[in-house]
Parts: sequence; C-alpha cells; structure tokens
Amino acid sequence: MGGRDEKPVPSLPPSFFEILAQEAIMGIMAFEPVGRRCIYSNALAREILDLPIGAGHERPSLALSELFPDEPRGGSRAFSEEIVRREGLAQDVLVRKRQGSSFIADVGVRYIRADGREPLLLVMFRDVTFQKKLQRELTVKQGEIHKAYAELLEQNRQLREFDHAKDKFIALTTHELRTPLAAIVATAEVLDLKLYESPEQMDEFIKSIHEQGLHLMELINDVLDFAKIRAGKMDFYIERTDVRPVLTRLLDNFRNMAEQGRVTLSMNLPGAEAFCYFDLMRLKEVFNNVVSNAIKYNKKEGGEVRVDVAPFESYVRIAVADTGQGIPPEKIGHVFNEFETVGNIARHHKGTGLGMPISKRLVEAMGGRLTLESEVGVGTKFFIDLPVDKVLDEEFYRSRPDAWGDLAA
Repeated sequence: MGGRDEKPVPSLPPSFFEILAQEAIMGIMAFEPVGRRCIYSNALAREILDLPIGAGHERPSLALSELFPDEPRGGSRAFSEEIVRREGLAQDVLVRKRQGSSFIADVGVRYIRADGREPLLLVMFRDVTFQKKLQRELTVKQGEIHKAYAELLEQNRQLREFDHAKDKFIALTTHELRTPLAAIVATAEVLDLKLYESPEQMDEFIKSIHEQGLHLMELINDVLDFAKIRAGKMDFYIERTDVRPVLTRLLDNFRNMAEQGRVTLSMNLPGAEAFCYFDLMRLKEVFNNVVSNAIKYNKKEGGEVRVDVAPFESYVRIAVADTGQGIPPEKIGHVFNEFETVGNIARHHKGTGLGMPISKRLVEAMGGRLTLESEVGVGTKFFIDLPVDKVLDEEFYRSRPDAWGDLAA
C-alpha cells in the first residue's frame, strides 16, 4: 500500500504578503539600489520614524542617508554606510528620525533580488530606546545598591567595633577615675583623723590631694569633651586675637613639668603680630595636650621641645616639635582615630588617651587643621593651623566671658 498523496499548498495572493509586512512587529523598509530612495515602508517603520501614516504612504520621500545621525551619543554607534555594507544584525545602533531626533535600535540589513532586478536594500529595525533606558537606570540603581550595601557593612563593622571599644572605654575610664579619687579620699581621711606626724607631712598630703584633684579634673574633661563633640554640642567663642602672648603664657605653665622631665623648652615667635581666629579656651586645651605629650614622650637625655609660630598659607601655623622616639609610619594615621584610640586605651601611660582625637576635632571646629609628621628615632612635629580669615558661620564669632577661667566650664 502506498501512502496518501500530499495535498498541494495553495498559492497565496500577493496582498497576503503585503498584510504580513504591514502587521510585522519590526519596522521594515526597502530602498532602491540606485539613489537609495525608499520604495516601501510598513506601518511600524513610519510610526517609529515619524513619517506620514495612512494609505498611499508606503513610498515616503526618504533617502537612506537621512537615517544616519550627525554623530553618535550616549555610548551607541551611529547607523552608517559601514553597517549597511556589512549586512546582518547590528545592536544598539543610533538611528535618525525624519524630524532630526534619534532613537536606539536593533537593525537588520539584507540585500534581496526580485524579478531579476538589481538587489534591493531591506532594512529592518526595532526601537529599543525604552529598554536601554530602563537597563541603564537599573545598572545605576544596582551600583547605588551595591555602594549603599558596602557602606552599611562598613558602618555595622564600625558600630560593632565602637560598641566593643565603648565597653572597654567605660571599664578602663572608671578605673582611671577611681584611682585618683581613692587617693584623694584616703589622704583626706588621714588629714581628718590628724594622723600626720608634722606640719610638713600635712603639707605633702594637701599637695597630693591637689595633684590628684587636677588629674581627676583632666580625666573628667576628656570624657565630657568627647561626649560633647560626638553629640555636636560643644560651644565655641571665636575671636580675632594675636596668638603670641597667648602661647607665651600657656608655655610658661609647662616650665616645671619640663624641668622635672629634663626637657628644654623654647619658643620662636615672629616679630610682627600674628592675628588669627580661635577660641581661647579650646586653643588652651589643644596646645596643652600637644605640649604635654611632647614633654611626656620625650625620652631622650637632654630632650627638647620647640614651639615655632609663623604664617603659613592662609593660616598662622603653630609647630610643636619634640626630640622623642617618633611614630612609625604605619601608626601615624591612628593618632587621630577615635576608634583606634578608644580600642587601645589600656596602652596609654595615663588618662583616657582621647587627647589627640579631641584636639583634632576642636581645631577643625575652629576652621583650622591639626596635622603631624614624624620620623622614628628623630622626633615628632605637630602643626596647629589657625585661620587668618573668617571661614565659619558668623554665629561662631563672639566673645567668651572669662576665657581664662576653669577648663571644666
């Protein structure tokens, strides 16, 4: 038995293929081989290119070159003769509309022969501008999300680190506060019970109470300043003042400390006035901290601490140099780091160890800078730069009552 005969496929009228082309979901255009004038365009092509739409407009007066944009933009290559010659599919191509605007398209180019004529140029395209716009926005958003996520991870790490350091800080600071307080109470009890053996011994006990009280006040000031600065509640009273007499008076307070540490103090002041803007009380805190550290860590025999004041760029620069052991390069960046300082508080000789982070914050809040340079075995030099012009909001420039008063105020 033989198979059943195949039924012949009925021939379709030319109008059917015309309908197929008109209903296609891609723009379709045909151009004549000579002159490259458009001889056919389907409905979607005319809609995309802003050409007249309707019956009788399948042959718009349009040359192929009119689809070539003047220049590419937005990272897309321009539709051009090079793409036309290559034949095939080209993606992300910038195509020009009739009125001059452009759109991004996927473009297909084919050469076809019909009825033995010269090959016609068939151009097919699909507008992907909206999709590309969404893709770019999505890429940007993804980048922003990745960045935000990385920042969040870093913030979480810092918070965990700071939370751990805070607990350690509270425990160690409590110990630091208890030591002088216990010494004050014990010494005061000896005086109260009159257990001293001579007036001289009584004077020594009184002196000890005074010294421990000063140390206790320094510790409390560090804790209060640290809390105020982090909360943004530190008050500033900045005035334009000649810094020379201020520094002379402040340095004189360290003569006794320097003699006990066998350290030589010296200061080099400019002959002319050195006016700049600073808060007198806050500068006292910063200068006292920098100079006391310079004396404290000056372990060399016959060490020296030198203070130089001179104009520098738009600042008055106060340089405090010591001949101490210096700071290794890998640790210089940690000097002003609150997290690093708080986390390693137990390594400090005495006190909270927050002096330098607090000092940097104070100087910057006055519109200045606090920096340093150091060389191991040679020494360290701190630079306190105070602005010679107003650089902050006007509300900061005001007079402080009793500026030479109690530092704990």
